[in-house]
Amino acid sequence: MQNVKRSILTSILFTTILFFFNGKLLAQKDSEEVRLNIQLRPRVEFRNGLFTPILESQKPATFISQRSRIGFTYKKNNKLSIGLSAQVATVWGNDAQVQTTANDISLYEAWAQLYFNPYWTIKVGRQIFSYDDERILGALDWNNAARKHDAALLGFEKSKFKVNLAVAFNQNSERITGTFYDNALSQPYKSIQFLWIKDQFTNAFSASAIVLNIDTQNRIDSSISHLQTIGGNLYYKKEKLNLMGTYYYQTGSNPVKNSVAIKTNAWLASAKAGYHFNKEFGILIGTDFLSGNNMNSSSHKFFNFNPLYGTHHKFYGFMDYFYGPSGHKNTGLWDSYVNLNLNSFDDFNWRIDLHHFESAGTLVDFSGNKASSSLGNEVDLTFNYAILKDVKMSGGYSQMFTSTSMKYVKNILPQQTMKPVQNWIWLSINFNPQILLLQIKN
Repeated sequence: MQNVKRSILTSILFTTILFFFNGKLLAQKDSEEVRLNIQLRPRVEFRNGLFTPILESQKPATFISQRSRIGFTYKKNNKLSIGLSAQVATVWGNDAQVQTTANDISLYEAWAQLYFNPYWTIKVGRQIFSYDDERILGALDWNNAARKHDAALLGFEKSKFKVNLAVAFNQNSERITGTFYDNALSQPYKSIQFLWIKDQFTNAFSASAIVLNIDTQNRIDSSISHLQTIGGNLYYKKEKLNLMGTYYYQTGSNPVKNSVAIKTNAWLASAKAGYHFNKEFGILIGTDFLSGNNMNSSSHKFFNFNPLYGTHHKFYGFMDYFYGPSGHKNTGLWDSYVNLNLNSFDDFNWRIDLHHFESAGTLVDFSGNKASSSLGNEVDLTFNYAILKDVKMSGGYSQMFTSTSMKYVKNILPQQTMKPVQNWIWLSINFNPQILLLQIKN
């Protein structure tokens, strides 16, 4: 594994040297372009209740993490595109000063896209799935490791009509016999297929739809569970007004109870409206409802909607209490929010998000009695400042005001006490230049 990681880094550095000092290697064809993409993104965080409430007996965490990424894109005559990038996601200080082992270098993107004609393309390899507002399929760029898929994608685009068809089949390693796949070790699914369609009907109105199937393999009997997600979005944007409606329905089966698949019947509905009063100030109000299970239910059906591989950090509060690493007992969520956006200067803007959270499923307290559905409120304050064209600073302060019911969905014991202040502070600088190494046009 270490030799593979060293080979990846060596190949990228060697290719860089070739592009800088021997452009004739690619100068044999017309209409070629090679770009180098670099990203260094250090981020300092103070975590005093991120993901889940911090207890009186616990101390806050402080650290600096960093994403370091280098990649190339190659385009030829509008007939071929190739993307290759590698990254290292680290925490400052986690490597020895005298390094004796390889860093954790991973291959983030490695894809080739072939253009059959002006309308049809096929893209194969490791790639990003980012669709619509990233609620179901997203890049998860906030996370230093980000999200990627190994897949083949067939695309059609004509005028304002787009269609994507994607398929993937995963294995943990090369095999001699069998195809059992343990999703706990690698990608979270054995196979995936989806069809996505979007059409811009008018300058103001557009719509998208997706049909997605995910296959996972059960550990107990090796059977395959099939989970289907069907739904889409409606968009309306005209002048200062911006409206969006979303609905998804999930059916099929989910291996969520002792690795045995159970019937799923879940849904998500969202609506939001935004209005820009002027260039400097805008407001957005919205509500998201994700169905969930009742804590005291003995039903053999699963009612919790799974937002799958979206960028959840964008939607349900920046502190990621509900669809982050800790979860909330599959009780669903009703999130009502208001966003205020202010552009003070051309290169500086800030935003305030106010969230009110309630459980979609019935909650019970430690005595087994029905509890309040209110989980708490969150305030997120963030800013962005463009220092240079390719250098941007961003930061934020978030605070969660938890209710008593938060203890019931976060596995906090009756005798444990949450701290009165649950907050999170972060500051990041993103260095992200894109360098044109070679361009030939005749």
